[in-house]
Parts: sequence; C-alpha cells; structure tokens
Amino acid sequence: MNWTRTTGLVSTFALIAAGAAWAGCSGDDNKTDGGGSDATSDATSDSGGNDSGGNDSGGNDSGGVDASALDCNYYCATIQSVCTGTNLQYKDNATCLSMCQNGIPNDAGAGAVSGDSLACRMYHLSVAAQSSTNAATHCPHAGPYGYGYCGDICNDFCEQYYASVCKTDTTGGWGSIDACRTACATENGADAGAGAPGNGASSPTVLCKEYHLENAVQTGGSGGGHCDHAGLTGGAGADGGGAVCP
Repeated sequence: MNWTRTTGLVSTFALIAAGAAWAGCSGDDNKTDGGGSDATSDATSDSGGNDSGGNDSGGNDSGGVDASALDCNYYCATIQSVCTGTNLQYKDNATCLSMCQNGIPNDAGAGAVSGDSLACRMYHLSVAAQSSTNAATHCPHAGPYGYGYCGDICNDFCEQYYASVCKTDTTGGWGSIDACRTACATENGADAGAGAPGNGASSPTVLCKEYHLENAVQTGGSGGGHCDHAGLTGGAGADGGGAVCP
C-alpha cells in the first residue's frame, strides 16, 4: 500500500517535470519562430520599399541630373546628352544656349513641375534621364516649347521667335507676338502632346516652324531665310525657297 502510494507520487512528479520540460521546449520553438519572423521582415525590407520602390521607380532618382541647377550651360549640356535621336530638342548646344538665355524664364524656384520656367524644364529633364521610355515622354516637356507642361507650345514658340534673330524679320508675317500666339493656335500640331523639333522638317506645321526657327537661331545672323519659313505662311524667304511650312 505504501509502495503503491509512493509510486503514484513519483509518477505524478514525473508528469509535472515532463510538462515543464515540454513547455520550455515550446518556448524555445516560439523564439525560433520569432527569429524567422524577423528574418522575413528583414527580407521584406531588403526587397521592398527602399530598394525596389521609391528611389528606383521614380521618387528621388534623378538619373544623375541635378534638377536644382538653374543654369543654361548645365541645362544645355545635359539636354543634349539625355534627349538625343528622335527626342532631340535643340539642333546643337549653341542653339540651346541662345534660346535658353533669350527665351526661357529663369525666375521660378527649383523643383517646379509645371509652368514656363527653366526650373520646370530641369525637373522634366531629370525624369527623362531615368529611362529611354521617360525620355520619349519628358524630353519635349524639357525642351524650348514646353508642350503643355513647361509652357504652351504656341506661346513659347512665339516668344522664342521674337526673342531670336527673327525679331527683326519683317517677312515672317506674324505681325506681332500676340498675333503670332493667336494664329499659331489654329495651326496643325499646335495641340500636340509631344514631339521634337528635329523631327518636324515637314509636318505637322508647328513642328516644322519650330525646326526652321532653330535653324534661324543657329545661323546667328539674319536667319538665312528660316525666319520666313517659321513665319505665318512658311513662305519664300531671302534664300528664294518655297513655302516649306504652309
């Protein structure tokens, strides 16, 4: 009888000890699981937010372009290297410098994403530099005519026309900068969402006139007949050529 009672007590203590040991193991397992959860969290952090999100997908990544540098020399050197081929906005660096210094307002704060300013153009140029897809979309915004983002096509075209060597041209037919804005708005291509002057030697009309305006700026003199081609009728100029941008 005593032996039986003693054996029962021993068995009871053994069960209690085993339960405690199991509980201890279970606690260790929970710690291990917690470590796994931390590791998963770390992996999520590494593969998510900072690395594959914000910076790389657009947020702060500027493609190496300093959007706060509101300087025509920097702007022209950068846009000539970023916007090339079918995205070309200026015939050459000298043309860009002349149009930047004479026709692009430089009175807005850095970081502007819209409005006729050098700051706006620098912002869109920094986005264009991120990828070839971005360049096709944003190079026109960063160029001299703004394309509805950094100015209005006709307003910027007319301002550039009267700021360039064409301001002394009397055969272009616009009459005045205000008349130019009004007439330009009715022409083909005036509502285009994108484009590049280098592609516009023939059509649409506004791109053609932008193309010849840049040729006029490039000459650095009388415009060589290009001011007339960039004018209201796109007619014959001093070089005897025909109406190339009617």
